[in-house]
Amino acid sequence: MKARISLGCVLSAMVTTAGVMAVIPASAADVRLQAAIGNETLQLVEDGPKLNRVIVNERVVFEDRDSRSIAFVNAYNLQGRWLVLLQHNGDGGNCAARYRVLDLSGPQPSVSLPFGTCSDAPEVATAGQALTVSMPANDGKSTAAWSYQAGRLARVR
Repeated sequence: MKARISLGCVLSAMVTTAGVMAVIPASAADVRLQAAIGNETLQLVEDGPKLNRVIVNERVVFEDRDSRSIAFVNAYNLQGRWLVLLQHNGDGGNCAARYRVLDLSGPQPSVSLPFGTCSDAPEVATAGQALTVSMPANDGKSTAAWSYQAGRLARVR
């Protein structure tokens, strides 16, 4: 039985029950982050200019072809439910950042719709099963906020 395992971002190996057979270079994809969150393994992968993927347990759950990069903001455990805040970094235009919530709590990981005011200064609060992300509004005088709970994203101010 053969299986592929990853040895960091640089090498991968072909393995059999007898041990390692050969070490070969990894693909052109650049793993920007690999993290264990709860029982899941998360990878943020850059496959080329403006081609970024979010992979959970070796399955692509989101592909982005618009942002310069995707960054991991933080992971939050809300009463046994793992949520990850992701930041899409713009390409130098008018929008510095947008956000998505990666929900690892269901039978299949899911990713929310994008949200934000283009601010790269989010403030995150948790209460019960809700994750609330606030940031300066576009007018620079007020605050905008979105809440994610039970698989739904809603603007709350």
